[in-house]
Amino acid sequence: MSAAPQHKDEAPDDSTAPPLAIAGLEAGYGARTVLSGVDLRVPSGIVTALVGPNGAGKTTLVRAICGRIPPRAGAVEVCGAPAAEGAARARIGLAPQDIALYRSLTIAENLAIFARLAGVDRARVPACVAAVMARTGVAERGGERIDRLSGGWQRRANVAAALVGTPRLLVLDEPTVGVDAPARADLAALVRRLAQDGLGILLITHDFAFAEAVADRVAILAGGRIALEGPLEALLASRFPRRRTAQVTFATTPTPAGRRALEALGLRGDGHSEHFTGTLEDTPEAAGDLIAALRAAGLSPRTIALEAAGLDALYEDVTGESRR
Repeated sequence: MSAAPQHKDEAPDDSTAPPLAIAGLEAGYGARTVLSGVDLRVPSGIVTALVGPNGAGKTTLVRAICGRIPPRAGAVEVCGAPAAEGAARARIGLAPQDIALYRSLTIAENLAIFARLAGVDRARVPACVAAVMARTGVAERGGERIDRLSGGWQRRANVAAALVGTPRLLVLDEPTVGVDAPARADLAALVRRLAQDGLGILLITHDFAFAEAVADRVAILAGGRIALEGPLEALLASRFPRRRTAQVTFATTPTPAGRRALEALGLRGDGHSEHFTGTLEDTPEAAGDLIAALRAAGLSPRTIALEAAGLDALYEDVTGESRR
């Protein structure tokens, strides 16, 4: 039996296509090119953290993924469909940085509205809302207005609204803004659970600790290109074999001569900072050697911390930009 013809705005039948596949993407505005040669793939069941300096093109990339700006070259596909087509947009759930909810309405009322906007049949809306609230853990607060919820609960409701259309790709843009530590832990558990359910998740964030807690892979966007991408642990092992991150702080900003001495030791700041970071050999003598070198340079740090190299160190190594 031959398959029925598929309308271009229907969901694609090929469920094996990755939630997101970007190849050779070039995009921009007017005469300005923002993204050039971007390749990125987000498989099902994987959280990919996208990080990069301000102005690197993260917002433009999200707009291209959501079909808001057309590629000048290359391709952006969501579940095998070009991003501009309705079939692709139907497979995307976007939780933007700004809370995109009606603040005077309850969580349940918001989800009902977003379900109708996503094309859910009116008769199925109550069941859809109940399922999404259970999936995201907001059912106990479903009858409360958005403007009376804490930042953490608002963020969870924002994610819930992105899921009413049963997407395969979830885009989370700065989901931890305004969220306290306990709520961040709850949000991290939710993101991991959604990935385990099979969603492909693209996390855009400046919260590197949160990214390390939830991401399987990391992509660093710099200068409109993906400068580095891969499993976080493998990238760290490759870039920093047998090395640790040193974080040194001073009571006041070091003098220019002091900064030059710190740079000679491989410690970098952001220009006008009391915080400096770098990497050291992972040896028992590393801390003592660093203290001796600082004293020899006439520098008296307030604190010195040595820890395993993480996303901060990887980011600085790739971009040359300290986040301190």
